[in-house]
Amino acid sequence: MNRSDDLTQDGDDRHLGMKDQTHEGLAVIRKMISGSENLSAHFEKLLFNSVDIDLNELFAQVDQSDYSLVDWIEALVEFDRWLLEQKVEVRPFASMVGYVNCCTFTNAPQINLPSLKVIVYQSLTDFGFDAISEYQL
Repeated sequence: MNRSDDLTQDGDDRHLGMKDQTHEGLAVIRKMISGSENLSAHFEKLLFNSVDIDLNELFAQVDQSDYSLVDWIEALVEFDRWLLEQKVEVRPFASMVGYVNCCTFTNAPQINLPSLKVIVYQSLTDFGFDAISEYQL
């Protein structure tokens, strides 16, 4: 069954337009970050406010990186906080995932990886995020 424009079945979900694959992906993410209700709530709010959500692409990028899914979720939540600081309302999720992916390449491979959310925040502070301008036109 392919439902693209309906509410999810879980009573806690309020995400309109969530595809089945997104609902299933969100269940995986909830399980991974179950110990952090604040992180989970903020990520779900990010999804609720996002356009072009593709959690399968997020999972693919995570699999190709040295960082965990939790690291990526923390980085995306930090990204969302930065956008809030910039008073940007739109959340281009696919572009955000792409930006985080680029940030994973900024350091040489090491035994102790630096915090991805710190790298993302520093990159946003230093270089900004051009993808928001196309959504604001």
